[in-house]
Amino acid sequence: MGKIQKTKESGKLIEVKSKGGRPLLQLDERQIFELAKLHCTRKEIAAVMDCSIDTLDGRFSALMKKGRENGRMTLRKYMWKSAQIGNVTMQIWLSKQLLDMHEPQVVDIREEAKSAFNEWYDEQTKRADNVESKRQTDTNVN
Repeated sequence: MGKIQKTKESGKLIEVKSKGGRPLLQLDERQIFELAKLHCTRKEIAAVMDCSIDTLDGRFSALMKKGRENGRMTLRKYMWKSAQIGNVTMQIWLSKQLLDMHEPQVVDIREEAKSAFNEWYDEQTKRADNVESKRQTDTNVN
């Protein structure tokens, strides 16, 4: 025999058949949300809630996703407030992230060009020396 329960709509008593299996573990959804908001890992949340990761993934994945999104929004809000009250480091970081501002990249190619030129010059000198040496050898043989 199943469990007797009142319906929400009419208030009539009806028999509810058991689906079988063990009853669902009752977990505090607010606590799961707050832990996800802090970006705790699934493993950490499962340890605090004393349940399996599979239980979290199966029943609370949407709630954890919403908690993480809420955590990102909260962090962004604090970063924004920090910049507004004059934190120059945060102002610079946000301007680079949100406004695509970058510090100019100064590249001094003089040393690189000088090094490349010296390598080329040394190579040309060796070739010239080899040609001259071969010419003298050919002249001495004849």
